Formats: sequence, structure tokens, C-alpha cells
Amino acid sequence: MWNPRVITTDAVQNFLEKGGKLDYRPIHTPKGWNWELWAVQTNGTASPVISSKTGEARVFKSSDALVSFHMRIFPESEGVWVPAPKSGQDEDTE
Repeated sequence: MWNPRVITTDAVQNFLEKGGKLDYRPIHTPKGWNWELWAVQTNGTASPVISSKTGEARVFKSSDALVSFHMRIFPESEGVWVPAPKSGQDEDTE
């Protein structure tokens, strides 16, 4: 189903200026844990952020990549919380 409120990586800054928030969600892949970038609208609805380059959901394959992205978007930030998978979450769940 088409989501008319798709946010792409090149529109993240504008999205944040309008009151949106970002959420990093852990996902399990065959190579280990990654983090997917989600956009949370002011009304609370959330959807994956789409990469402007690939057209796929924006995924960070390491916590270093996640932190680097966050520091580019929020240069004044003193850090970022990197969420861990919920306890009991296994390879079959995301």
C-alpha cells in the first residue's frame, strides 16, 4: 500500500524542522543486528525513512554508522541512544 507521507533521507532536515522525530529500530539480518531509520510524524504515526540513493529503507549496518549519521543531522548533540533488541527477541522477529 502506498504511503503518501514517505520521508526520504534528503528531506530529513525539513521533516525535523516541521516537528517530526527520528527513531532507530533494531532489526535482525543474517549478518547480525542492524538499525532501521524511522520517521515519526507529529501525530505519532511512523514509517521507514527511504534512502534517496537506493529507494530502499535506510538501514545502518553498524552502531558507528548510526552515530555518524546522527551527529551529521544533530551536530550540537552530545550523543545518541542506540537501542538494543528487546530481550527474548530472536532471529525470526524484527
